[in-house]
Amino acid sequence: MPGSIVWLASYPKSGNTWVRAMLTHLLHAPGEDFSVNALAGAPEGGDRHSLDDACAISSAEMTPAELLPYRALLHRQMADENSAPHFVKTHDRYALGAGGTALFPADASRAAIYIVRNPLDVALSFAHHGQQDVDATIARMANPEAMLNVWPDRISDFLPVHLGRWSDHVAGWTRQKAIPLCLLRYEDMLADPATALARIAAAAGIDASPAAIAAAAAASSFDRLRAREADEGFTEKPANMPRFFRAGRAGEWRSALTDAQIARIVADHRDRMAALDYLPASMA
Repeated sequence: MPGSIVWLASYPKSGNTWVRAMLTHLLHAPGEDFSVNALAGAPEGGDRHSLDDACAISSAEMTPAELLPYRALLHRQMADENSAPHFVKTHDRYALGAGGTALFPADASRAAIYIVRNPLDVALSFAHHGQQDVDATIARMANPEAMLNVWPDRISDFLPVHLGRWSDHVAGWTRQKAIPLCLLRYEDMLADPATALARIAAAAGIDASPAAIAAAAAASSFDRLRAREADEGFTEKPANMPRFFRAGRAGEWRSALTDAQIARIVADHRDRMAALDYLPASMA
């Protein structure tokens, strides 16, 4: 029998928070108000204090590899304590530890929604998010050891996230066979958000009318999300970032990346880009 968790998985800056906003609108009654800081699918599986409490460990003294089986136990506990569908955001790669232990256990999982975005646009958005140079971000996206929530001078409240290479992150989630997968391209979501949300609802087992899905998608437009952020702030925004909900566009790379930057991203990720129809026409 499947578990209760529906993973909302993605490489950073691929549309995960937008999906969470649409789901939150869908799960609330039409017109019901809620805070933009209370979106469905919080990244609870990455909370260090929850892991330490649940498993009676001191995670700060352990490596990511040592933590993996404990994190799997926490995920099972989350599945047992929540009814389906229980949405959980993650940026972690799909990973197997020693002995084949899965970070995302199949018996805790109902489905995985994997959101993928053209890495040419991810590079720009990720650089803006981290207030980092675009070239440094391109290098980070090609680094098999790339991590989140790891700092040289402090311990984060959130557990380390192993991103790895963009290509490997995509391949790990989309090639795994243990958890039923719904693959969504960010660009297709932009073109038809209601159809994307309908696919998510079906994968999660949510019985929603086409009218409810259309209303939830419309209520989650980037203009509305930017307005909500301006009114309330957004607690998930890094402190040094001007705003979280930025452009919400596809194809910005065409005018913002240099030819050399485009060539480098394609060289790093050609196979996955080709499989997802992301290669520039001149490089296909």
